[in-house]
Amino acid sequence: MIKRRPKKSTRTLTQAEREGIRVVREQVETEKPEIVARAGELKKARAAAVAQLQEAFALLRSERQSRGISLAELRDRTGIGRSALSRLENDPEANPTITTLARIADALGKQIVIQLVEKPKS
Repeated sequence: MIKRRPKKSTRTLTQAEREGIRVVREQVETEKPEIVARAGELKKARAAAVAQLQEAFALLRSERQSRGISLAELRDRTGIGRSALSRLENDPEANPTITTLARIADALGKQIVIQLVEKPKS
């Protein structure tokens, strides 16, 4: 197979094009701190949500273990594969649906309750 090389072309930018690029670069530099700050807020919010999800799965795992239910038995009760259940219990990046959480909780005789509460003021 023959590798095709793109044709090289160079042209000089016009003064108007250079000015347009300069304006855009200035705008980016002006907006950058706000964008970085917002990204930091979103990252913190995601970390908090992941921590809550991990806590929920720790509670589900603890309940499963206290009842002496194996992953294989939980698989039979939920229809969710054993490896998937293990991954949900152990993977910090697991991102199950609410339906999945509810199926597991139901199989353990529990119910998932979702609450909407005020955020702490920062």
